[in-house]
Amino acid sequence: MKFKEDRPLGNPEAALARLLAIANGLEADHAGRLSVAIINRQFRDTGGSYEEYSAAVKAAIAHGWLTMHPSGAYLSFTQAGAERFA
Repeated sequence: MKFKEDRPLGNPEAALARLLAIANGLEADHAGRLSVAIINRQFRDTGGSYEEYSAAVKAAIAHGWLTMHPSGAYLSFTQAGAERFA
């Protein structure tokens, strides 16, 4: 008997990889920023939770791949993050 459902993005590395893939697939605005709202919605649409999204964003920032705008509304790739997809 199973009491917990399997979470497709329950593994932090899988969540981080999915977050970066989503962010890489978006077109940045004129200032090179990506909307947190759009990334969050797409992340949740693929089966992720708010908690998994938050953990993935924190991990991407800790690795130095993304930065968050002071308003919290935008993410931007760092040079190291952009190089992952070059």
